[in-house]
Amino acid sequence: MIIVGGGVSGLRLALAGLERGEDVTLVEGRADLGGLTSTQALEVGDETVRVDRFYHVIMESDTTVRALLDDLGLADRVLWTSAPAELIADGTPYPASSIVQMAMLPALELADRARIGASLAASLALPLSLADRTTSASWLRRTAGASAYKNFWGPILRAKLGTQADRVSASFIVSTFRRLIQARLKGEGDRFGVLPGGYEPVFAAMRERFVAQGGRLLTGSPVTTVEREPGPGHPVRVSLADGTTLESDEVFLTTPGPVTTRIVPQLTARERSQLTSQPYLGVVCGVFLLDTPPNDSYITYLVDDVGLTGVIGMHALLPPERTGGGYLVYLPHYCASDDPWFGEDDDVLADRLVVAMRRCFPGYSGRVLAGAVNKAPYVVPLPLPRAEPPLPYETSIPGVRVVSTAQNRTGTLNVEGSLKMADAALTTLGGQDH
Repeated sequence: MIIVGGGVSGLRLALAGLERGEDVTLVEGRADLGGLTSTQALEVGDETVRVDRFYHVIMESDTTVRALLDDLGLADRVLWTSAPAELIADGTPYPASSIVQMAMLPALELADRARIGASLAASLALPLSLADRTTSASWLRRTAGASAYKNFWGPILRAKLGTQADRVSASFIVSTFRRLIQARLKGEGDRFGVLPGGYEPVFAAMRERFVAQGGRLLTGSPVTTVEREPGPGHPVRVSLADGTTLESDEVFLTTPGPVTTRIVPQLTARERSQLTSQPYLGVVCGVFLLDTPPNDSYITYLVDDVGLTGVIGMHALLPPERTGGGYLVYLPHYCASDDPWFGEDDDVLADRLVVAMRRCFPGYSGRVLAGAVNKAPYVVPLPLPRAEPPLPYETSIPGVRVVSTAQNRTGTLNVEGSLKMADAALTTLGGQDH
């Protein structure tokens, strides 16, 4: 079997293939493994610091991730801690570590607070079939009111969806907030876990196991086409940019929908629509090591529009002695996959992101010790109202399977969800002849 894509889903599928006795080749276009979970080096003085390109945390409820770390012998490396959150409105910070704290914001009238409670209860009870008929923004404005949406629900939505917050269906609220809010109301799941050095040791361990068990790994090998000649007995042919051709009876693609449609020309019109009709959420994310932290919070929600989705203070979870003495901060700008930001120079974007952060903290005078800008136009499809169902794992092309974000309809992406999707695909396809 051939796996296209060396992210966490691809490696999960590849290792599972080896366990069932398959000859497995894993093909990754980048020089390193990890995809959106890959790491990078930042130079601070004479020290090289490895950090995730995009921020990731482990929740206590992430049972699949935790089981994987335990299996790889890495569970003891996770640092677990609780960290505060805050919200900035009109340049003023307010504590926002819980629903209760956020509901007590001075900008919210007493009636707003009551409506927030009502909208929360309504969201928890809303059936997904009904949630799919409207947007999250419309639903929350209707149930909580314009003022509570502006000062409460809007910043939460923008913290996950950026400029696309007004487009997603209310199923995002139901499927995502239901889990998070219920955990908060029960007082559970308040700790966050983080891996020093990012997910690099996880992928190093998975890679080592894959190679040790006889897997063939091709990195720096972009795939140009995946196709199969008509008629029985023909294998699936995978062509690489360097002219190499691979063949197998079974190929799994873990690439985003738009990429999959580009490299698999034999997909039907319906399949191509299922892979691309949902617009993708993209992100331009600056990662910086600062000489002093802008605040003590892990998440800073922003009511004011300054060009940032939020401020992610990983320093609240990862002490500076683990990051070369610098305080690790991520500044994300979530946007549409065709946003002009993706075509701009990284240095220009870095300056813009830091200026935006300083607007959030007018008194902050810290310096940037090191930084980088990372771009991902295809993070996850946006769940739009009345969208057509996602592509099944099995395509109309015999032996060609798709297991990727194209089947994600939650509007959020994390390592736990990616691992579970790979496991679900293996279970679904497990009864078929391979």
